[in-house]
Amino acid sequence: MRFYSNPFRNVNIGNRITCFFRNPSPLNRLIIINVSIYIILLLLKVFLNLLGFLFVKDFSTTVTSIITSWLSVPANLATLVSRPWTLLTSIFVHLDFLHIFFNLLVLWFSGTIFLQYFKKNALYIVYIFGGIIGNILFILSYNYFPVFASISNQAIALGASGGVLAVLVATATKAPNLKINLFLIGNIALKWIAIAFVVIDIISIPMSNSGGHLAHLGGSLFGFLYALFPQVSTIHMPSFKFRKSMKKRKYSYSHSKTDEQYNRERSENRKKIDEILDKISKSGYQNLTKEEKEILFKTSNKKNW
Repeated sequence: MRFYSNPFRNVNIGNRITCFFRNPSPLNRLIIINVSIYIILLLLKVFLNLLGFLFVKDFSTTVTSIITSWLSVPANLATLVSRPWTLLTSIFVHLDFLHIFFNLLVLWFSGTIFLQYFKKNALYIVYIFGGIIGNILFILSYNYFPVFASISNQAIALGASGGVLAVLVATATKAPNLKINLFLIGNIALKWIAIAFVVIDIISIPMSNSGGHLAHLGGSLFGFLYALFPQVSTIHMPSFKFRKSMKKRKYSYSHSKTDEQYNRERSENRKKIDEILDKISKSGYQNLTKEEKEILFKTSNKKNW
């Protein structure tokens, strides 16, 4: 077992926050987006409350509900057709502090482990598609299950829970036996944590917040399929790289690869480099072929090998 010291133990809170914002990690960016939207809506509510005292009673509640309805995904199909963007915007919207706090707590916990087993951009895919699939399951359930018929026209869904559960379940599927030390519980396999979340959502459907629990299950299903089947994991966000030259900037597109392809190519490249280094140690750099020198040069210019 390895123990690592905390590199930030002597860094003040201001520098920690600065480092967090400057870190290009997808996990940090998703958290920043969620927190930023929450703060904007909170400040807007405070501002509208002040205007409400001057003009109309419940003015802020009315305006806030209108804004929220344009960001939250509706169960009503006619409304959804007029606001299709809500399938995406709703997975970044929170109105309650505890809601966003627990969502981001689970996202930070599961996302940190997720990045150790998947490519970085995969976190965007699982979070966003997991949230959208969760929204779709919510919409279908409220339109096709008779028990929801009386409330389907008014029901809306919001929050990152679908995407967060997708990340957690994908991570647990990839590393099911990874031991997690939970407070008051001790070491427990990651798969049991994910299973507990799913079971709680299933048994909670008839109790309260049925739409939210259905969205959680939709996200969990996508996360499970993404990690389990390679053909699902081939869905990748486009990655763009910019290279500077003396004359102009060139734009290049990097094609997506599966985790298996990425790991295989990386292993082959390492093998080539090891062979070249062995050759240098035996007969010197001058005896390398032109192709071997190019491989060595390209590798030395990469930031991450």
